[in-house]
Amino acid sequence: MIVFQDVSKTFRTKGGEVQALRHVNLTIGDGDIQGIIGFSGAGKSTLLRMINALEVPTSGHVEINGRCVDTLTGGELRGLRKKIGMIFQQFNLLSSKTVYENIAIPLRLQHADPKTMDARVAELLSFVGLSDKAKAYPDQLSGGQKQRVGIARALATNPSILLCDEATSALDPETTDAILELLQKINRELNLTIVLITHEINVVRRICNRVAVMDRGRMVEQGSVLEVFSNPRQEMTKQFVQTVIPEKIPDSIVRSLEQETRNYKLLKVRFLGETAQENLFCECNRRFPVETGIIFASCSELQGTALGIFIVEAIGSGEDIDAMKQYMEARGAQVQEVVR
Repeated sequence: MIVFQDVSKTFRTKGGEVQALRHVNLTIGDGDIQGIIGFSGAGKSTLLRMINALEVPTSGHVEINGRCVDTLTGGELRGLRKKIGMIFQQFNLLSSKTVYENIAIPLRLQHADPKTMDARVAELLSFVGLSDKAKAYPDQLSGGQKQRVGIARALATNPSILLCDEATSALDPETTDAILELLQKINRELNLTIVLITHEINVVRRICNRVAVMDRGRMVEQGSVLEVFSNPRQEMTKQFVQTVIPEKIPDSIVRSLEQETRNYKLLKVRFLGETAQENLFCECNRRFPVETGIIFASCSELQGTALGIFIVEAIGSGEDIDAMKQYMEARGAQVQEVVR
């Protein structure tokens, strides 16, 4: 388990002090894929680098399995870093070394014997799907292949934690998907805790089970991906989520609604899991003297759970519409009136 306890970080520069982190609290459970998202300058990379003590807090503490990381020195710190792998946006491969030699670097630093090193590199090449590239050089590889080499190198010492610093930002969408599938495989088969920082909300949606949103050094929202994506509370989180789960009414429909003369309300209805599969609107039309029309709908899958978002025009008396809302909520839907 990784725990950030009231962590702040201030850098002193020629231009003055820069507060990169402000009283951050975050707990990352064993086996989680924790996404940390925010715009450039939010403090994501600083937070990540504190896990392996490349940065230390100005105040507060970082703990891994109950040990205070920021107070470790010498052999204890080296021992910690052996259990933490890291992959980077720009791959950080040595262009003068072969794929084999790049992957073997951490093993050489541990003075592994040649036979053990050969076996481990071969195992890793097979795991990341590059068994035929051992003698190739980085310049002979595609971006996705380079990142697979970086991942294999990060796994060389059998870490328990894998840190990903914008690991897919330099890749095209198809290659990004393949790398995300590989990270899921690592989490599933090797039971590694993965901490992934990104500015791409779709990456979080694809593979993370938990997400934390950062803004100007602060942790503004956190929770399970399902919780945060289905009901974002902070405006910044809403902006991120709506890029992959849109729920904005098209302007043309807004204009047409302005011509409506009957009494109506706009309702935003969210369904999760099994409730997303029920024909609740049909049942409501049968039970209540309310006419409903779906003017916007989207459906997504988060962590194997369906999330349906509908914006509905409900025409009828305020009392009947309120009764229908209560009926929907009693059956597991989240209902919110949209202010026009």
